[in-house]
Amino acid sequence: MGGSIKQKIGLGAAMIIVLYALSDGLLDLLMEFLHLSFEAIEFTLDVIIEHLFETDRHATQTITFYMLLLIAAYGCYRLGRKLADGYRAGKTALADSRHRITLAAAAYWHTTPTMRLLKGWSVLTIGVSILLWSLFA
Repeated sequence: MGGSIKQKIGLGAAMIIVLYALSDGLLDLLMEFLHLSFEAIEFTLDVIIEHLFETDRHATQTITFYMLLLIAAYGCYRLGRKLADGYRAGKTALADSRHRITLAAAAYWHTTPTMRLLKGWSVLTIGVSILLWSLFA
């Protein structure tokens, strides 16, 4: 796709503006599509069950309901497993980041000259003292 960077940025911005302007309508359209898809799946299951097992309308709808409930429960189970895996991975990544930051801070502390450390602690102590004095005075 040819064109300058400005044209690509302009085209991207225009697409974002159009999608934002249509977002409410697109969301309604998506929800309608999902609803119609669910109805189509439900109707297809109704026809298949009614044809295979030769049941009446009520029994067919009851079987279809429990089948869809089972499918939804399985989907929720899989989603829960994925969320738990993501939580564990995030927790591990956070612990690793904390460890790296702690090591970096310790390395900085050990390589900084003593006078600079004393200056830093002095500034911190004076700042906290002024803050506490202004709060409680």
